[in-house]
Amino acid sequence: MDKSDIRNKDIHAQIVKLDERQKTIFNTLIRVEKHLERMNGQVSQHSNSITQIKTVGSIGVLIMPIIVTLIMRLI
Repeated sequence: MDKSDIRNKDIHAQIVKLDERQKTIFNTLIRVEKHLERMNGQVSQHSNSITQIKTVGSIGVLIMPIIVTLIMRLI
């Protein structure tokens, strides 16, 4: 074996290592993207729930004084 064969084997081994690392990185990115999709869905649901709660609260704040006033006039 001469130096060029050894160098070629080393280069081939490094390329294989890099390829495996790249596959691992892509698999990790895929998992992260799936997790983000799930989290975004939950955030959307929570945003809708908060909007509903604010709406009900606003209606309650507007209607309660009217109801109290009507009750006070009847008494």
